[in-house]
Amino acid sequence: MALDVRQEQAGEVQVLVLSGRLDTDTSADLELVVQDLLQEGAKSFVVDLKGVGYVSSAGLRVLLMLGKSLDGKGGLRLSGLNPTVKQVFDVAGFTQLFAIFPNRDAALAGFKAKPAAAPPVPVVQGSPLAPALERLLGLKSGSRAASPGADTVELARQVVRLLGVAVAR
Repeated sequence: MALDVRQEQAGEVQVLVLSGRLDTDTSADLELVVQDLLQEGAKSFVVDLKGVGYVSSAGLRVLLMLGKSLDGKGGLRLSGLNPTVKQVFDVAGFTQLFAIFPNRDAALAGFKAKPAAAPPVPVVQGSPLAPALERLLGLKSGSRAASPGADTVELARQVVRLLGVAVAR
């Protein structure tokens, strides 16, 4: 069975609407479309899997490759996974790797909600963990410590990596 890949554009976001099976025989079709879009400079994608009844490891590989290509440059959101496809993602551990939304509109709304060129968020600003992080890092409400020790700086880096929080530079 073939894979149909329909391309749409929603602002800066490339929407790929898939239908059919995403398997060893068809994953190359998706990979070619993705490579072309990446070469054209596309940075934000929604892959709508509502019409996909089956995904193999080859299909997962293409989605993973796309996600890694966009890491830090844009974003990849998946939508419309039926229960069978969602189970494949769960078993493979891919549910944790991708932003998955119930439908295309919800996935697109996430891109619209965040400005394209938003500056990184400071580590402690606006977080419920702010007071604890401020104490840990020796910060006083909105100000930075004069010169944190090397241990404090390394600890801060580790906390930031663990929390996956962007840091203002």
